[in-house]
Amino acid sequence: MQGPDGSAFAYDSFIRVNPRKKRTRKDKEDATTPYDRLTSVREKLKTDEGWSAGCEEIFHKALHEVRIKPRKVLCLGLGSPSSSWDACAQLALLSRLCASLDIGSADVSMYDPVFTDADKQLFCTLGMRERIHIALQFQTDNRLQGTEQSLDCPTILYMPHCDLKLYEMVIRANWTLEGLCNIVFLANHFSDYVDNNAAAKLEKESPCLMRLVPFVESRPLPTSHTFPGAFNNLSVQYVSRTPLSLQGDAFWEILPILD
Repeated sequence: MQGPDGSAFAYDSFIRVNPRKKRTRKDKEDATTPYDRLTSVREKLKTDEGWSAGCEEIFHKALHEVRIKPRKVLCLGLGSPSSSWDACAQLALLSRLCASLDIGSADVSMYDPVFTDADKQLFCTLGMRERIHIALQFQTDNRLQGTEQSLDCPTILYMPHCDLKLYEMVIRANWTLEGLCNIVFLANHFSDYVDNNAAAKLEKESPCLMRLVPFVESRPLPTSHTFPGAFNNLSVQYVSRTPLSLQGDAFWEILPILD
């Protein structure tokens, strides 16, 4: 076979070119950086401004009633915002609440064993800190105990959809009147655990949470139509100081968790 000028074509080695696969919307979303993902989620939450403003109002009313001004946030069990849209939405709400409450990013600490390097880089970009010593404790004895997890100032414990064991660990580590009254929780409804578990089971596995529930005030978050799975069953919760202060020594005796 000849070319236009009459010369023979020289055939180079054949290289197969596969047809270009059309990228789906999911592919494009997965290819975004964690920060891009967070920016996208923030924009989506802005379309439901009434919901976001409602969450802020609930927090401000709770803090007015408990009469503390949180200086720090400890976020546990968030999940991986680089791979979970719900975790990313929870992080977006956290950053918005911190701005509303005048809590700087440097005063926000994070820990979840599922955090990836991409998640840690995102937190670094946002100015938040990973709570390394918590990771070391989990690796050694799978417990949060003693002064390692007691809080030294008014703090928001941001713990969306954690398991019962983790809630018990944190409450147990702050098992004093002042310690508990210095905490505002964003967490699953504690009363649901009491309603849905046998008393014998709770007394064995979560005695501190079981004792505390009657003294906890709860303000449920409104339903999010944008990210319903991220914020279902969550409440802003805090302890009523006066009735708790009337409890005797037997109430404050910490019982061991029985495996």
